[in-house]
Amino acid sequence: MKKTVFAISTILLTFLSGIKAQDKRPLDDGHVITEIVTKDSVSAKDLLDRAIAWAQKETPKYEKINPVGGGSKVEMDVAFPIKPKELNPPFNYTGKILMHVTIETKFGKYKYTIKKINHTASNGKNTGGDITKEIAECGSMLLPELTWKKIKGESLKDANALAEEIKDAMSTPVNKKGEDW
Repeated sequence: MKKTVFAISTILLTFLSGIKAQDKRPLDDGHVITEIVTKDSVSAKDLLDRAIAWAQKETPKYEKINPVGGGSKVEMDVAFPIKPKELNPPFNYTGKILMHVTIETKFGKYKYTIKKINHTASNGKNTGGDITKEIAECGSMLLPELTWKKIKGESLKDANALAEEIKDAMSTPVNKKGEDW
């Protein structure tokens, strides 16, 4: 009888520990904007050329930091400037909204991902950090809830505008210098 109880409890413990060991949760990257866009009969190289051309193009709205391309992927960080709209704000959060952008290409389709959206203040003490957090990194005394919501809204608006710009850039073919007759 003792052997049977011992065997059943051993099997039960082994089974339960196996369930817990297989519980793998993905890493939380915060707010992620991603989309797979299909482009009929466009080669992966042509899509990659479009992504590289977009990465090298300068824009006055934001700054592209360390664009890296190779293989079938283009990655970079993007920094949008942010500042309060008031003349003498009670909480000065002037700084940048940083986000990581990845464009992956395959034959006939591409996937863009915008993630790791963070607020960094110029003065350092009013840095909000990850926008998915309920309370800013610096605390609610330096960035109150209403101000933090404004920053989060502005950063999501910038990320969505960036996604639309990527779609537009990936829709137009790149003019190559050697193709002109």
